[in-house]
Amino acid sequence: MAPFPIDLPLRAIAARCPPGGRVLDPFSGAATTALAALQLGRRYVGIDISAAFHDEALIRLAPHLPEETLGEDGG
Repeated sequence: MAPFPIDLPLRAIAARCPPGGRVLDPFSGAATTALAALQLGRRYVGIDISAAFHDEALIRLAPHLPEETLGEDGG
């Protein structure tokens, strides 16, 4: 695990990803970058090898996403 403040991805996304763009995070972890992308109005694709991190990310992101985004199975 490598926790970091949300300010890091916020600055990077704002600087390089155009509004309405898509952010790809191949090491998604607990989805800090996803939260930053959503705050800035960008779409997000996250990948992680750990099912535990995937589940944690879904729980963390759920309040910020429309219900249809998560699907019936939660993922």
